[in-house]
Amino acid sequence: MKKLLAPLVGDASPVTVIGLCKNAGKTTAMRRLMAELEEECLGLTSVGRDGEATDLVTGTEKPDLYIKKGDLFATGRGMMRLCDGTLEVAALTGVMTPVGEVVVFRALSDGYVQLAGPSAAGQLPPLCDCFQSLGADRVIIDGAAGRKSLAGTGAAGTALLCTGASLDRDMGQVVAETAHICRLFSARRPDSAPLCAALDACEGRFALFRPDGEPMELPLDEGGQPRWGKLPRERCVLWVAGGVTDPLLKTLARRGAPLTLAAADATHILAGRAAMDLFLRSGSRLVVRRELTIAAVGANPWSAYGWHFDPGRFAAELRAAIDLPVVNVKEG
Repeated sequence: MKKLLAPLVGDASPVTVIGLCKNAGKTTAMRRLMAELEEECLGLTSVGRDGEATDLVTGTEKPDLYIKKGDLFATGRGMMRLCDGTLEVAALTGVMTPVGEVVVFRALSDGYVQLAGPSAAGQLPPLCDCFQSLGADRVIIDGAAGRKSLAGTGAAGTALLCTGASLDRDMGQVVAETAHICRLFSARRPDSAPLCAALDACEGRFALFRPDGEPMELPLDEGGQPRWGKLPRERCVLWVAGGVTDPLLKTLARRGAPLTLAAADATHILAGRAAMDLFLRSGSRLVVRRELTIAAVGANPWSAYGWHFDPGRFAAELRAAIDLPVVNVKEG
C-alpha cells in the first residue's frame, strides 16, 4: 500500500481524525492510517461511536474497524459483545458512558471492534497517557463529525481533517467551508510571552488584557455579563473561554475599534465564514491559547446521500483554496 497519511502525520501522537459532517470519510481515513502504521502498536478510541456497520443516526453504511493482534482500544463495556477476536482487559478508566465504563482492551488476536469512548475532551488526555503506559506507540482518536461538534473532539496537536460531498451538494460551498476551518486551525499563540502567561492562567469565562498581558477591567452589567459596547477603544485582548459564536463576532466587529480575540483553541470558534470575515476586516485578529495543526485534508468526493463530485476537480479546488496537503484516502 502506498503511504499517503503516515508521512504527513510524522511522529505525532495523538492523531485526531475529525470530519466536517457525517460520512465525510473519517473512518476510511482512520483505517488507512492504521494500515500504514501496521508496524506500530496502536491505541484507538472514539469520542462518539465507530465501527458499526450502519450509522445509527443516518442509516447509511459505514466502514468497519479491524485491528491487529497487540493493538489497544478503549470502548464502553457494553460494546464488548460486538467485538470479535480474543480480548484482554488491560485497564479500567472509571469513565462512565451510556454503554458502561470505558475499558481499555488489548487484542490477543486480529478482529473487528466497535469504539465508544469518552465523550468529554478532558477525559482524553488521561486515556492517552494510559495507552502510552500500556505500550502504545501511537494513539489515534476518532473525533467529531459535524461543524458544531468540533469543540468536543479534544483534538490535540495534530489532526486529519476529512471533508466531502456529504457536506453539501455545492462543491464550492464544501471547498469554502473546508478553507474556513483550515484558517481557524492556523491560529497561533500571541507573540508576547507575558500575554501567553496571562491567557494560560485564565480560569473565568471572560477576561480583558492589554497587549503586554496587563489585566484590564472588563465592563459588566448588573447581571455580571460583559457590556461589549463599553469595551475600551484602545488596543486590548479579550479572552473568551467558551464557544465563539456569530453574534459575538459581529458585535465585536461593529464596535469601531479593532481588538485581539483569544480563544481556547480553534475548535472553540463556532462562528461561520461571514461573521469571521467581518471580524477580521474590522482590523481585529484571532489568537489561541492552545495551537492545533492539521496535517492533511482527506477529500471524499462521494456522498452517502446519492451525489458525488468529480474526484480530480474536487481535489484541485481544495488545493487551490488551502495551503495543506490534500489526499484521497481511497487511493491505492
